[in-house]
Amino acid sequence: MSNTTGISIATLYRKALELMNMGLIDKIDRGHYVVTTKGALILALLYLSGIGDISIDTFNIAVNKLKDDWDATEFNNEEFVEFIDLVRRGITKLRMSLTNVCARSLGSTIHYLLPESLNSLGNNRSLINVIAENLEVPIEKVLNAERVIAKALLEFLPAITLKDGCRAAVLLQGDQSRKITLIRVAMKCKVHGYKLGIDCPIANSLISRLISINNNKY
Repeated sequence: MSNTTGISIATLYRKALELMNMGLIDKIDRGHYVVTTKGALILALLYLSGIGDISIDTFNIAVNKLKDDWDATEFNNEEFVEFIDLVRRGITKLRMSLTNVCARSLGSTIHYLLPESLNSLGNNRSLINVIAENLEVPIEKVLNAERVIAKALLEFLPAITLKDGCRAAVLLQGDQSRKITLIRVAMKCKVHGYKLGIDCPIANSLISRLISINNNKY
């Protein structure tokens, strides 16, 4: 790098230390460094924002690293990039510095897409509409990233595993003096795969039975 850029080795080491302190790279051996998950996410966000001289090859490498680190290789690049772009829009709306972005897991990024309160979901509004309105994007853009969003929600929110093996992310609503209701947020179904909301009759039946049993206890 020193020979290519003409920057002194001392300056490069100093810059590397700064990037390590920011959590963007890790040192794995003497003179050998790797980009962290956070570093890959910031590279992808900068590319999508049109900031810096980042090549499409670098962007694709960053996307593939994120998919590996977040256990998201089951998704194609188109839907995964659409998700990253939604994250970018959420971060922009929050006026956050990219250096403060959280990239520990796929689930840790989902709150950039969501409004402060999800109470509106209790009014029979779909999460797809809620996210689209919060980020001020067309519904189609959210639909394109639906599967990735659903997986992120299953990591981020409390989830239950049903008897048929399906997993559902749910939210509790109510208070101790009233019956508790479950809002069906996302699922991974053997038939439908990752989905926002729960449109599987079997899953809905099992969840309704679970709600009834728990409410009767109170």
